[in-house]
Amino acid sequence: MRTPTLLRLHIVGAKNMLKRLILLTLLPVVIAGCAVNQDDTFQFALLGDNPYSPATYPIYERLIEHVNRDADIEWVLHVGDVKGGNASCSDTELLRYFDLNQRFEKPFIVTPGDNDWLDCKRRDAGGYDEYERLETFRRIFYPLRGQTFGNEPMQILQQSTAHLEFSEFVENAMWRKQEVVFATVHVVALTEPATDPRRWKKRVAAATAWIRRAFEEARTTDAKAVFLSMQADPWIFFGLPLMAANNCPNCNLPRKSLEWLYPLLAEESIAFEKPVVLAVGDTHVFRVDKPLYTDAGALVTNFTRVESFGHPLVNWVSVLVEPDSPWVFSFRQQLVE
Repeated sequence: MRTPTLLRLHIVGAKNMLKRLILLTLLPVVIAGCAVNQDDTFQFALLGDNPYSPATYPIYERLIEHVNRDADIEWVLHVGDVKGGNASCSDTELLRYFDLNQRFEKPFIVTPGDNDWLDCKRRDAGGYDEYERLETFRRIFYPLRGQTFGNEPMQILQQSTAHLEFSEFVENAMWRKQEVVFATVHVVALTEPATDPRRWKKRVAAATAWIRRAFEEARTTDAKAVFLSMQADPWIFFGLPLMAANNCPNCNLPRKSLEWLYPLLAEESIAFEKPVVLAVGDTHVFRVDKPLYTDAGALVTNFTRVESFGHPLVNWVSVLVEPDSPWVFSFRQQLVE
């Protein structure tokens, strides 16, 4: 059953600019039909950190049915962790999770979570080499070059073809619809030192380059908003800075291994001026807020975080995109019984 609670988020940004008569871009433009209707609004499904284990399959299957019944959904965006951290990382299990998500009728896009490869070195998960499992995850979940999977594949630009120095990063994707730029970025937080610092540095470099590429694309095409998605949540604990500092002195500190991310998001968002949303998973708390501040303590007002539901809650978020509105994005929670 749907819960009609609407979280409408008014993101302060620059006034809408005149619509360009001709729009040139390297990205595939995903538009239904041959002509663009005057009503440019559309919706997509946001979810993550599920189904975690076969025990929650029945509810996740109902979630899939729930999403499929909504004819207005354009695609399904999963922010990673398709399995639990201690669940098996075997080929058989990864293929089972792939086949399960293949049931979505609309294009399915996923960005890897730590549970999907990094934590595969855990004994309960099989004691694998995590980078070997990352390659396996890439092979299974990104079978089509330049396309999503799902019953209706959608064209995307992948970093593996856009940036030759990052040819292995098939998971970093970008696409555009109705003058809004979307991108998935492979970012996971480390809870212990990287087993291979060189590969970690390359992953950070790839993520940095891809985030900058998304904003560059938005500026070049005069896009009205940017929507980024990743697994890692940079703000596990968040409140007003002064209140947080008084009650939890360490809560405002940058999350370990993500120190590079905060200034990058602030710099690009401030320069872009228009609405920016970062969708995350990781902490399994559904929330919509404004947690990004500059080093000087100023709130980055055009930046918003949205976090999807996560295990044990098997729900999803409907994202309404209204390109001609000042806030562009609105979020509606969808509860699955």
